[in-house]
Amino acid sequence: MASVAKRTDGRWRARYRDAAGDEHARHFARKVDAQRWLDGVTSAVVTGTYVSPKTARMTVGEWCATWLEGYTTRRPSTVRQAGVQ
Repeated sequence: MASVAKRTDGRWRARYRDAAGDEHARHFARKVDAQRWLDGVTSAVVTGTYVSPKTARMTVGEWCATWLEGYTTRRPSTVRQAGVQ
């Protein structure tokens, strides 16, 4: 679900819900800018290049730490070769 609506302060609010059901919104001075942003997000979802704003803020170091936590369930020799000690 996506929409562009004018707020009482005269700004335009573009919003959408991602696959997890979380709502994301941005505010713009012009309607055309709000629609352009929403079109870009919709295009990314359709083409499969969409990245959640929350995930996009994750650094490589944070991602590696998360990956390594799950990786330690492997065989000891596999973990040793990956350098996860």
